[in-house]
Amino acid sequence: MMEWLLIIDGGATKTACALVHAESGEIKYTTSSSGSNYQAIGATASIEILQALLANVQGFLQQQDTSTIAVATFAMAGIDSPKDHEAVSAIVHSALSTLQLKIDTLIIENDAQATLLGVTAGQAGALLIAGTGAIAYAYDGTQIVRAGGWGHRAGDEGSGYWLGQEIIRAIFRMEDGRGEPTILKSAVYDYLRIQDVTELASWLFRPSYTNAQLAKMSAFLAEAVTKKDSCAIQISMRAAHELVLLACAVVKKIDYKGEAFSLYCNGGAIKHNPLIFKTFSQEMKSVYPEIEISLCQHQPIYYLIERTKKAYDRL
Repeated sequence: MMEWLLIIDGGATKTACALVHAESGEIKYTTSSSGSNYQAIGATASIEILQALLANVQGFLQQQDTSTIAVATFAMAGIDSPKDHEAVSAIVHSALSTLQLKIDTLIIENDAQATLLGVTAGQAGALLIAGTGAIAYAYDGTQIVRAGGWGHRAGDEGSGYWLGQEIIRAIFRMEDGRGEPTILKSAVYDYLRIQDVTELASWLFRPSYTNAQLAKMSAFLAEAVTKKDSCAIQISMRAAHELVLLACAVVKKIDYKGEAFSLYCNGGAIKHNPLIFKTFSQEMKSVYPEIEISLCQHQPIYYLIERTKKAYDRL
């Protein structure tokens, strides 16, 4: 009988889905949708996104010899407390209730924490994620600790959203005459198809505005840095410093003593801006010279797949 592994990576910007053949480990089906963090979009919208993805999964499995899912992992953003886990569990079960998917083992966990254990293969290490938000986890072989990830309203410094905010602020300062000129203005105006600063201000309060849209503007920084734009360089340097503070905080929480240790970095804000990663690495090395710093080479769902395979092997 053919068995399957189902992996859902529900982030703030994107929800990725993969079906893996349990025996061979081969990925047979992938799809994706928009972000499903219930803290950002609400439980109803999160359920609808998962239902649509799972309906596609069901359709694929109906074409196969069996629809048995041995292990299903739902690694979801927004699980920051036992209450959150209860809320997300209800969302997952609600999404599954309308479908005919047979799941033997269901795992529901925090997406970043699951990615940490996947990328470190269960060994001691740390993971810094600077995507739409910013969060860090560390594992000492016994306990998992966290720093950051407190949301865009009061935190997430160094994240894509934070970078987007800094870009918009720089444009407003430039237009007012309070700040220096920056080529980021033309990049943003072209992206939004607007002509002036009043339209930019209006865009921020449109019903269609999302945090993910603002976070996408962080992609303009890298090119502006290559063109020696002073404003883009300053924003990138500040982001790197904020991420250093975040990484140092989580390393301190496991009482790091200078032993060999790996710190993995993931998320578009740090992976797609070489200046941020370079500055971050240099500052971290100056504080913790023994820590090995590297960028994750795969998308988070790859590490979740590896983690789910191990859960299947233990059955």
